[in-house]
Amino acid sequence: MDELIGIIEGTEDDTAWAELVHPDTTDVSPAPAKRPVERYRGRPAAPASTQAGHAAHATAGPAIRRVLVVDDNADAAQTVAMLLEVLGHETAVEYDPLQALACARERSFDAFVLDIGLPGMDGHELARQIRTLPQAAGALFIALTGYGQQQDRDASAAAGFHYHFVKPADVDALARALAGGVPE
Repeated sequence: MDELIGIIEGTEDDTAWAELVHPDTTDVSPAPAKRPVERYRGRPAAPASTQAGHAAHATAGPAIRRVLVVDDNADAAQTVAMLLEVLGHETAVEYDPLQALACARERSFDAFVLDIGLPGMDGHELARQIRTLPQAAGALFIALTGYGQQQDRDASAAAGFHYHFVKPADVDALARALAGGVPE
């Protein structure tokens, strides 16, 4: 897999776009064309892409993952979702932990990328509650947060997270974590 050194995103005429910057070139390669953002429970959600073209961009390893991204910062959540879609994964986005929990009860996901500093219920408690759901058995849990001290990493591990990334996350490390699945 080519190493990525960045992602640039923006909107133009109410259409979201993303571009990946690769280390072996100064050119910027545009991401695959995206469908308009779907709405889930009245909140924007990144579309669950089933386009065969995305499979070519998937990381090496297991099949495409269904990923729930939860962050109260809408821009951060959408950026992560766009990045994951460019990597070939299917995504849904929630901005509120209670809505995320409801989504996790209604749908099946292979992985959860959760912010820790969520209002009302932190990401640790959200992970604990999602992990009790039968449909979340065997799912991969990734903390993506601004908290990076050792006690924060320890708290994430205690809550059942498999990985703890500090924002801004290393794109390659995030891609490898999703490709590798649940560590043994």
